Amino acid sequence: MRIALAVMAALLLFTGTAVAAPRHIEGMSPSLHPEGVQWDPSRGQFLVSSVRHGTVSLVRADGSVRPLVTGTKMVSTFGIQVDRGRLLVAYGDIGFGERSVPGQSGLGVFDLRTGRPIKFVDVPNGANDVAVDPVGNAYVTGPAGDTIWKVSLGGEVSAFAADPRLAAAIGNNGIVWDPRGFLVTGNYTDGTLFKVTRGLVQELPAPKLVGADGLTLTRDGLVVVTNSLGAPGKNAVTVLDTRTWKVKSQREWKTAPTTAARTPHGTYVLSGYLDVLLKGERTDEFSLDR
Repeated sequence: MRIALAVMAALLLFTGTAVAAPRHIEGMSPSLHPEGVQWDPSRGQFLVSSVRHGTVSLVRADGSVRPLVTGTKMVSTFGIQVDRGRLLVAYGDIGFGERSVPGQSGLGVFDLRTGRPIKFVDVPNGANDVAVDPVGNAYVTGPAGDTIWKVSLGGEVSAFAADPRLAAAIGNNGIVWDPRGFLVTGNYTDGTLFKVTRGLVQELPAPKLVGADGLTLTRDGLVVVTNSLGAPGKNAVTVLDTRTWKVKSQREWKTAPTTAARTPHGTYVLSGYLDVLLKGERTDEFSLDR
């Protein structure tokens, strides 16, 4: 009986109703075009960003969407992270938002419960993704440069590591904190993965995954989401063994995925239909699949 109740509680947390967690979630919100996704354990829902609107929204398992962060100066929002009651959001202007603030690039910090802004921090080189270490420092990638930036809890920005191998037409993109005490990031254009500690960037013995966008660490390994949005890669989800960095599995994707979120119900891959947006068109649909 206790086991059954525990299962019911978990499903209720995720869906709000006692139904199984779906493998496919079809979201619908006017021209949202999300690029980043995270799991919100406090609500049992997803959080998604928006290249078009510069917002962060909550997504339930039935695909319903509710805005959480709106009306800020952020033109487009990209990678997001949840950390100790905070929501961290990489933002900038890549020319596909509802408005334009040329050169905008930064990290927004918000109250996870209310969505209210705590601070905005300017970060150079076109902020794209963010990872957080165990003490709350944030690490932000800038694909327009060769540097990973550190943002302390107090909002101080400093160069954590720089290396010419991180630079490209679209350079260091996805980033994740490995509990063994280092960061992993990928060069989107050539698909090289790197281990990063303060001031030191080392190439990992992993296959070149061109179009490496989102990185997510799971129990199965490092999930690398690739796409062909800005590089001649393929739309796929690859899982790497984090001991050997060899491929454990690879699955081709019908759409152009950008990243994934680890949840208690499995890893969900986000497709925000950015290929449609890049062509100058829009759609209200997006999907999450595990």
